[in-house]
Amino acid sequence: MAKCTVIRGNVSEVFEVSTGQSVLEALGKLGIDVYAPCGGTGKCGKCKVTVSGAISKITDDEKMLLGEETELRLACYAEVEGDFVVTLPESTMRIQTEGSISDFDTSPMVVSRKTDDGYEFLFDGKVIDKSELCDNYGVAVDIGTTTVAVYLCDLSAGKIVSVEAFKNPQASHGADVISRMDKIIKSEDNLDVLRTAVIEPINSAMARLLSKLDKSINCLRACVICGNTVMQHIAAGINPSSIARAPFITPTLFENGYFSAESMGLKMGPGAVCLFAPCFASYVGGDIALGMISSDLDKCEDNMIFLDVGTNGEIGLSTKNGLYFCSAAAGPAFEGANIECGSAGTDGAVCAVSYDGDIHYETVSSSEPKGICGSGLIDAVAIMLELGVIDETGAFADEDDLDENTLERIISVDGDSAFKITDKVYITEKDIREVQLAKSAICAGIKTLLHKAKITEDDVAGLVLAGGFGSHINPVSACRIGLIPPSLIDRISFRGNTAGMGAVAVLMSSEARKRAGHICGKSEYIELSGDAFFSNEYIEQMMFYSDDC
Repeated sequence: MAKCTVIRGNVSEVFEVSTGQSVLEALGKLGIDVYAPCGGTGKCGKCKVTVSGAISKITDDEKMLLGEETELRLACYAEVEGDFVVTLPESTMRIQTEGSISDFDTSPMVVSRKTDDGYEFLFDGKVIDKSELCDNYGVAVDIGTTTVAVYLCDLSAGKIVSVEAFKNPQASHGADVISRMDKIIKSEDNLDVLRTAVIEPINSAMARLLSKLDKSINCLRACVICGNTVMQHIAAGINPSSIARAPFITPTLFENGYFSAESMGLKMGPGAVCLFAPCFASYVGGDIALGMISSDLDKCEDNMIFLDVGTNGEIGLSTKNGLYFCSAAAGPAFEGANIECGSAGTDGAVCAVSYDGDIHYETVSSSEPKGICGSGLIDAVAIMLELGVIDETGAFADEDDLDENTLERIISVDGDSAFKITDKVYITEKDIREVQLAKSAICAGIKTLLHKAKITEDDVAGLVLAGGFGSHINPVSACRIGLIPPSLIDRISFRGNTAGMGAVAVLMSSEARKRAGHICGKSEYIELSGDAFFSNEYIEQMMFYSDDC
């Protein structure tokens, strides 16, 4: 065993860890998040930390990934040999918790009833607990791949009381669900590691939210959890590995997703009940189901597109004839992975870029720029197209074809051309290819659903951008690069965290719970991997549009 001292800002904590493992693994087991998009496989070079003490010597491969930052180490390469000290940067993440929600009746999952000697609490007509106090609270939890939001609700009053959000600690095991499933495939013990990594912070968040009201966890009687299909399986302690391997079977779609909170490891009141949202398929989960419900799109007769942009672009289409869904494998580019200067949406990430003869940018928390996150990346590529830095194929233009101001921003990185946003942030030719792969998958997915429903873009009444990332996308930039069909530019709206709002609705409304129980039955899931129309569109959408949207 070895002593591990973790320093964050002015806070220092000491832990005991095992030797013979990487610093990344040691910190992960302590529930300490380190940004590691590749899941610790030694490929991305982004898990940079300041470390001293009994740590293995730096390798040539690690030096190559670090480049000029030789004073740092990669947490996935540095192995624990004895006592050590690691310094981590203090950072906050931009997390979207707000969102719009339709009107629902107030009929909570657990109801309270006055008795002669106090109160009793009923779920599905059965008494689950009794108390002298009338307190009846519940939580709605949105487990995203990158972030987690916990909403404390007063079930009797039918309202949100308080909210807490935090980075998903599972991120140190990989930026996307594939990386995390790979961990479980390698060792089923990692299922419990990943599950604990998210359940324990949820427990802590619930306790903190209640302490602000001077309430006990015993008054928590109901919980609704939503997330993508893999996140829900991990939270429920169900091995999701079959989702990643042929024939790609989903262990459970949570159609009847009621569990006891105790069996889920959730620290709540006696008899508390937990409901997992229904999932459509392996890569279209309960977050999309509840997002559709919170926006009333599950019963909308207009042709409406619902889009949650992420590693998987989860897309829904509502029509008067039914619902259609698909999942487009966009890759982790918009999460900051596989991008040279890519970053999650944390302090210092360039999150917006504009041009008026000169480049202007904004960063998360207005901090010094350290990298670029997805929303900033989309803006930057759109500007590169406008300035003629890249053409419709994504290739960098000949320098002779660029004006003097633009030419000053063209730099060389490892012998290849790159476009400078700041002194430390730039976009490379390889980054452009990653963006093309991501945006073509999503746009082709949208077009495939329209094709299956036998409607055109002209028939679409609107497109809803959902989720934290979607809330920060500039729609003009998204259309300019072809992430969203340009014809829809005037019909785009933002609904915020629709998944979280949907979980709140299901927690507090019998109508919403009923609709959640029926939504999968009236939906058609389109598997894109073997779809000829999608394959053709995917290739077609790799190109950027040559004209303004």
